[in-house]
Amino acid sequence: MISLSKLLSGTATVSKKLTYEDDDSFIPEKLREFSSKLTPIVVWNITNRCNLKCVHCYAKANSIQRELSTEDCKRIIDNLARSAIPLIIFSGGEPLMREDIFELVEYAKKRKIKSVLSTNGTLISEDIADDLKLFEYVGISLDGVRIHDKFRGVEGAFKSAVKGLKIANEVVLTGIRFTLTRYNFLELPDLIKIAREMEIPRFCVYHLVPSGNATFKDDVDNKTRRRAIDYLIREAEREEEMEILTVDNPSDGIYLYLQKKDDDILEFLKYRGGDSSGIRLACVDFDGDLHPNQFWMDYKAGNLLEQEFGDIWSNDPLFKMLREKEKYLRDRCGDCKFKRWCGGFRVRALRNGDLWGWDPSCYIHPSSLQ
Repeated sequence: MISLSKLLSGTATVSKKLTYEDDDSFIPEKLREFSSKLTPIVVWNITNRCNLKCVHCYAKANSIQRELSTEDCKRIIDNLARSAIPLIIFSGGEPLMREDIFELVEYAKKRKIKSVLSTNGTLISEDIADDLKLFEYVGISLDGVRIHDKFRGVEGAFKSAVKGLKIANEVVLTGIRFTLTRYNFLELPDLIKIAREMEIPRFCVYHLVPSGNATFKDDVDNKTRRRAIDYLIREAEREEEMEILTVDNPSDGIYLYLQKKDDDILEFLKYRGGDSSGIRLACVDFDGDLHPNQFWMDYKAGNLLEQEFGDIWSNDPLFKMLREKEKYLRDRCGDCKFKRWCGGFRVRALRNGDLWGWDPSCYIHPSSLQ
């Protein structure tokens, strides 16, 4: 995750709230308040159920129930608390389809774990507005004014999501989650405009990761990707209240540094850049299995109903390799002078045929990386 606004103008409305304590004395002064220690956060796909039929869903969610009981979920929260996990991102499927979701968030809060909600927004109503206050942040997925309903497989989904976003924005910090694809990249400016008009504090652009229903053929080419990032940089430089971030492409941070030649940006990337999978991030699925991230469901490191999170986190062989990935990188990523602070997004490289090979979403000219 790269906060363009944070690095360019110091705007971090949501990142600032989600920060937790650490000794960050070596971070440049203007960026220090946004740093955080390396204790991982956890994405929890708490249910496989969903009320939509998204064509690019990484989890292949559907209407069939596949989820743990309330008591088993509380056991997992206890497990995470014993490892001092600071934050759970409740995702799915659609997490609001669980009747006990707010009970689980309250339980996590009692165990001193913050919670974030990742939702399609269509199930948010005035009836649950007060319950949303339990979350530190609510992220709602929007794909574009014109294409959203087609993407989501349900007519009226965009209207319902925007309505939910308005309700949530009255009671909690909110953000729009936009996945960049070949079908909707032209809709990005319109959504940015809508976000500003609604005074949404955060706008996250996710690079597509081939997983679940999504494939490489759905992605933009790298020329288009670079144009999109250039546009986002210009928007982030406006120094307005909305924070703009990109997610799941570590090369965005390196590209920003190469564009601005700001040593403070590079220093920050040395500490917080690169793929966080298995380093600052883990994913728990609806069966309690642990994975390096939410796109890596074909690799199971262990199960949190059977093992301690801390034991898996410390001893899993893939997690260990991801923390030293610069030793294993090959091809363009292996030859890159920024590999220690970027290293590509490993699961995307894996989907391209080689876990330690080149991440095909890198749009930086090779001459700039030698």
